[in-house]
Amino acid sequence: MNLLRHRIALTQLAMLVALSACVSLNIAPQKGERSRGVHFMPPPRPYLVLKSTTADAAWQNKENGNSISFFSNCNEPSPQSLEAVSRELFLDLRDLKVLRRELRLFNAREALDIEVEGRVEGVPTRVRAVIFQKNGCTYTLSHVGLPTVFETDREFFDGFLRSFQAP
Repeated sequence: MNLLRHRIALTQLAMLVALSACVSLNIAPQKGERSRGVHFMPPPRPYLVLKSTTADAAWQNKENGNSISFFSNCNEPSPQSLEAVSRELFLDLRDLKVLRRELRLFNAREALDIEVEGRVEGVPTRVRAVIFQKNGCTYTLSHVGLPTVFETDREFFDGFLRSFQAP
């Protein structure tokens, strides 16, 4: 089911890129539950809330198409490793190139902080994801955009990461 979830997510990403020249990441629902009690500060303007039935919360910079989102999945029967989650997340990115990958402490847990570039239906895409597990939940926090404008919003994602607190 997790494999299907991530394929759906990147298919949605491809459709959004193709239709709007903007990039957004929505991770599709799975069998677990969403986390309760997460605290964060939403990214400020020019980011606006994206209506998403799949992400716990998502925002998009309407000026350049970059998006920031997070997804949680709790009480899975058999949680996956951080590496397995990242492999599935990037499964549909073609010509995948890992730009940076590090294990670090995030929310008092080991987290995989990974940044990649690839192509979705021929459209260049850059993704940074911070993946961690805490108290029975797996969290994926992401920043997605076209490589040409990705860096312009790095500070917004870093601010979101600093504010994010999982229970």
